[in-house]
Amino acid sequence: MGVIAPVHVWPFFYSDAASRISFNLLKELTMNTKPIRILLMLLTLLTALAVNSHAEQGGYKGYPRGHALITAQELKQLMDRRDPKLVVLAAENSIEYRLGHIPGSYQVDRPDIEAPPETQSGVTGNLINSDGFTKLVQRFGINRDSIVVLYDTKYDATRLWWAFTYYGKGEVRVLDGGVKAWRIAGYPVDLLAPSVPARSGNFVAKVSLPSFRVDTPEIITAHSSKAQIWDNRDIKEFTGEELKKGAYRTGRIPGSSHSDWVLFKKKDNQAEWLGAADLQTLLNRLGYDRSREQYFYCQSGVRSTQALFALYLAGWPLEKLHNYDSSWIGWSKDSSLPIVAGLPTSPVVAQAGR
Repeated sequence: MGVIAPVHVWPFFYSDAASRISFNLLKELTMNTKPIRILLMLLTLLTALAVNSHAEQGGYKGYPRGHALITAQELKQLMDRRDPKLVVLAAENSIEYRLGHIPGSYQVDRPDIEAPPETQSGVTGNLINSDGFTKLVQRFGINRDSIVVLYDTKYDATRLWWAFTYYGKGEVRVLDGGVKAWRIAGYPVDLLAPSVPARSGNFVAKVSLPSFRVDTPEIITAHSSKAQIWDNRDIKEFTGEELKKGAYRTGRIPGSSHSDWVLFKKKDNQAEWLGAADLQTLLNRLGYDRSREQYFYCQSGVRSTQALFALYLAGWPLEKLHNYDSSWIGWSKDSSLPIVAGLPTSPVVAQAGR
């Protein structure tokens, strides 16, 4: 009796493969083929259908790029195995970090990755250059092949993820649920910071995705294209009712739409991400268009990485995702640039209450 070779197909061919196998199976049944052959074909069919179902559902939480997230349980397993490639970074301020951090994690506060204002035309909060980023992460022993896990309390982890991605580091994952999820799982926290590794890492930062970081000229150009510009600040900042420290004027960039960063997270944990289905519903409601270039801004390019990361999880093309690094601080500082305020008359304004 001949042996049936297993069917190997790429994910987007699974449905077609299953259909072909079903047809062949029916044909074999009508020809009274030996039962063992029919059984083997049936098992192949079921396998193809199962894999097809998994492909349609995507990865973690249904996301095509769900691997960019990691659960507290998965992280604990890596730590228990003492994986030599693992480096955990806490994107937290000193108070958050000292109140209890994941054992072995190194603190990277926001100022640690900020460029000196005098190198950025006076704009504060912009990303440090590749040399500065290299020195920072090598200090924590990060190598080219390291598995880097980032966590936070709200939104700083994605700013750090964005920086790593911009500078060419793969295998960087964000802890879904942040330190809160870690605590809920019953895992311990430390109060004292760990010693930095005796040996520096060998990762060297180099801009690998230039369009991932844009500045004011690109935003001006985006106005004359069909690009979408998203304001990921709070609603009061968007309408001009509130001015946060560091900005120079109230209001927003003309033509931008509101898309509050909190909308992408769970209500009961601002470090936990929505599932893919809920995210897609949200994107549809807000009017996100996958075919268009996407530009994001907030006060200083931090909260804006929440929206950018959400679209990355959902499988949107990286080359169409752009974080405006100077954001509102940079735009409002230039008095020659126009601003608008108040509620927009046409687009949907998505408020935090959902």
